[in-house]
Amino acid sequence: MNRFALLFLLGGLLFFPVKGEDAQAVGDLFKQAVAARDAGKFDDSVQAYEQIIETHPEAYERWYDAQNGITQTLIKKKDFAGAAQSAHLCLDAAPLRSYDSVVELIASLLSAQDKNVDRANRLIAFAQSGGGKDQVNPLDSIGYPALSPRETAFAALRQQAGDDSAASRFRALTFLFTGHPKDALAQYADALRRSDNNPNVVPQLISDMIGIALRDVRANRVGLDEAVQFVAWGPNGPDGKPGTADDLLDPFAQWLSPAPTPGDGGLAGFDAAGLATLRQVRDAAQLYGGDPFVSADIRHSALHALQRVTQALDAWGASDSKDWYLSRAFPASPPLPDRQTLQILLQGAELSARAGALHFGGVHDLWREIDLKLATDGLQGNKSIEEVRAQFDKLCAQISQTKFPKADLKPLQVPATF
Repeated sequence: MNRFALLFLLGGLLFFPVKGEDAQAVGDLFKQAVAARDAGKFDDSVQAYEQIIETHPEAYERWYDAQNGITQTLIKKKDFAGAAQSAHLCLDAAPLRSYDSVVELIASLLSAQDKNVDRANRLIAFAQSGGGKDQVNPLDSIGYPALSPRETAFAALRQQAGDDSAASRFRALTFLFTGHPKDALAQYADALRRSDNNPNVVPQLISDMIGIALRDVRANRVGLDEAVQFVAWGPNGPDGKPGTADDLLDPFAQWLSPAPTPGDGGLAGFDAAGLATLRQVRDAAQLYGGDPFVSADIRHSALHALQRVTQALDAWGASDSKDWYLSRAFPASPPLPDRQTLQILLQGAELSARAGALHFGGVHDLWREIDLKLATDGLQGNKSIEEVRAQFDKLCAQISQTKFPKADLKPLQVPATF
């Protein structure tokens, strides 16, 4: 592979662009669904809403509205069991501000079915407090609707989605809207492993991973703020020392399988040939990116390509990656690399130090290591290094400040009527 081939790497996420005609088609389907419901043609209404979800991936931000439309149609049809199952999907995908209202809707549907409030109030109590250790999640008895056509459509979309963090988040949505919250959490974890440390993007990813996916597998919001602190600091807490008072428990361990082997592509679904090609690209990018004698433009392109292909391979956990980046950022013989090269190398070192973990403890350890080296070598005050450190500090501050609303639910006194 010649060096110019590095410029033609990886398509990344296969975006599903929203074109004018797509938006018009989706709008028309919503109108058809509402009109059919108002006319008492409930099956036609559900079919129109379902078409939005199954055939319009570019409108994924409207899937929640469509699923809620299905729920409301089934309520009007007096199919309370079906409406509760549909609302269960809404609950899984609910934004933070809507979660309590969907819990209350499901509770009301249960009370209308049962003609008493017993099961409804068990659901409310579980959502409010998380229940005891052995308490059964009342949502388990509700289940999800049968969604065979949607499952088939989404399986195809997952194959097309791509191999970056945004692709994993899209796959997570497809699992949320088919009743597979554990798979959705796994995809959010995959997205975080692939992500960079951009403070404009990563905090929202973490908020969704915890506030939606972790919330869903727990079926409540208890302890989510503590999960945020684990992500921000890692198991050793802010002091970075194990066995001290600020140590933090891993909130994901109960719900996730061990992470895939670094370099095998994570959950993107590469075949053997695709992995082999990506590994060839990685090796070539590392060769040029690590060579201080190539031109700056070529080296920068190679280092960016190396980060991108490492992201695609889900390979940040490779054992020698951090040392490779540090040895190029701080060569044995001066001078340091130019500003842009140094910053790209330090960003790669951060990702390597995180090593695919669902927390930033390893990156805090890296900066302690770098601080010691800077003090030893008399390099404090280097602006190129300080800028990278400042971006990481900003990221951690934003993550640490994430707070989730506490549940504010009241038990029902009488069965609901619709």
